[in-house]
Amino acid sequence: MHTKSQSAMEFIMLASFMLLVVLGFFAVTSSKLLEAREEGNRKIAEDIAELAYSEIDTAQYVNDGYSRIFAMPQTVNGVDYSIKIIDSRELVVGYLDKEHIKFLPSNVTGSIAKGNNKISRNNGIVSIN
Repeated sequence: MHTKSQSAMEFIMLASFMLLVVLGFFAVTSSKLLEAREEGNRKIAEDIAELAYSEIDTAQYVNDGYSRIFAMPQTVNGVDYSIKIIDSRELVVGYLDKEHIKFLPSNVTGSIAKGNNKISRNNGIVSIN
């Protein structure tokens, strides 16, 4: 009788230990998956900002009289985002719970929006919309 109860107790302890190992594995895996998703959202916000900034950067280094219409997407992966220029100094993009900021050169004025935007350079000033 004693060996049966000892075997049962050892089985329960082993099963409990294995359950803890499996739960630990799932906890680590879900943590890594969440971390990867957040990194992906941060990268998307960065890519949106880089798309707009590259247009501004191009306009900054060309001659006066430059004018171009460029398009910003309405959504990214079916998800809405925000884009704005604050105090003619910062380009701010918000995507889901992530925000990315790019600092602008001092000669940029105007605002940026989803859809078509007109960018031009006159007298050394880059104007958007």
